[in-house]
Amino acid sequence: MKQFSVTGMTCAACAARVEKSVSKVNGVESCSVSLLTNSMSIEGTATDSEVIEAVVKAGYGANSKDASHRTADKSADDEALADRETPKLRKRLITSLSVLLVL
Repeated sequence: MKQFSVTGMTCAACAARVEKSVSKVNGVESCSVSLLTNSMSIEGTATDSEVIEAVVKAGYGANSKDASHRTADKSADDEALADRETPKLRKRLITSLSVLLVL
């Protein structure tokens, strides 16, 4: 079983469209798409590039979930979750308190 990440899906119809287009690829025995996790699993002998090409032709993005992609995805997720607002708010608070003390 091969695992893929699928991007750009927003509804059940999107997931059905991806599943239908990938199922037409020669060598794909079964295809399962999850909208909640933005993932897809296939069984069969089709190559990763053929599956990704079918997803792209359907209008969505895809990449394989192998070990090298997991580390890249994890670092991208960590960067997305990084706190960027707290330092700004802290600076504003200090400035406001300084002005308050002067007044």
